Amino acid sequence: MASIRYSLHSSLRPAVSSRNVSSSLIPGSNPNRVDTVGSSAPSRSLSNTKPQLQASGMWSSPFLSKLLGLTSSESTRILQSQSLYASCVHQSNQKTFYKTGKIRRDFKSKHMLLSLHVWMVHKRLIHPSTSDSGKLIQESLFDRLWEDTLSRIRSQGLPELTVNSHLKNVQKYTFSSLMGFDHALTFESEEEKLDELGGELWRKVYMRNEKLPVDHVLRLAKYVMEEKEMVMNLEEGLFERGEIPWAKPPEWRNVLSDDGSVFQDDETEEEFLNRQKDEIEKSGGVFIDDIDLEEGWKLALTDGGKVYYYHERTRESTWVKPERKKA
Repeated sequence: MASIRYSLHSSLRPAVSSRNVSSSLIPGSNPNRVDTVGSSAPSRSLSNTKPQLQASGMWSSPFLSKLLGLTSSESTRILQSQSLYASCVHQSNQKTFYKTGKIRRDFKSKHMLLSLHVWMVHKRLIHPSTSDSGKLIQESLFDRLWEDTLSRIRSQGLPELTVNSHLKNVQKYTFSSLMGFDHALTFESEEEKLDELGGELWRKVYMRNEKLPVDHVLRLAKYVMEEKEMVMNLEEGLFERGEIPWAKPPEWRNVLSDDGSVFQDDETEEEFLNRQKDEIEKSGGVFIDDIDLEEGWKLALTDGGKVYYYHERTRESTWVKPERKKA
């Protein structure tokens, strides 16, 4: 079976001069795939797509692109990968995943949910019927992921000299997880695929949370299967612009326990949040609240990992977390 290959980015600027991130490719399995992509128009509203990423504009400047030795096609690929990555970030930050969805807000869990959405886009980009530029765009997409990962690692307050080793560790478990998702799609029946994918999500996204019933995890697996199919069939123009009409996350209402009764969680959302915050901070991590923000406000990180906030509509930015309006 032909193998897919995940790119360990080759162009990420070094955090320190001594870093040596391998640019080798990591192989995985090639699941059964549909024959064509982009063959049908989206049946969903585009209201849930991320507005076009407000990049610095550097890549769209002919003068700067020439100065940096970039061709027009290279700068276009970078812009496309930025838009696609922004869409993945926007969707993976939906509050439902972390509230009723019960995904923890620690670094690894949030990173894996983001990587899961990047994986869905990656599957479209490496499809045989995708143009050769698609393969190059997927490499740029992973570049964006690792650049962002570096900022998120730095936001944890780790010593700069350890940042590279932490990045390598994150890359290692990310690729291992993505290959597990690939493997789940090699099974013949949809039921087998769903069951196997659910197991991978329980291990890699839910971090083996034994409190969650099977029904809870399978709802995320079903969402992933449906969204992957949507991405594969999305009209090419929308896909290239990063206008991906992601569905809303599962609602996780009336989840069934493994014995068939309605699942009753022993923690409220607030208790779940406070427990996570305490556990993360006691372990030496930094709890970054990028979920419960006032409407319109988003959290972002500088290259150095410093947190700031910006408003999507007004473009206002601040270092101080905006206070929520009192009801």
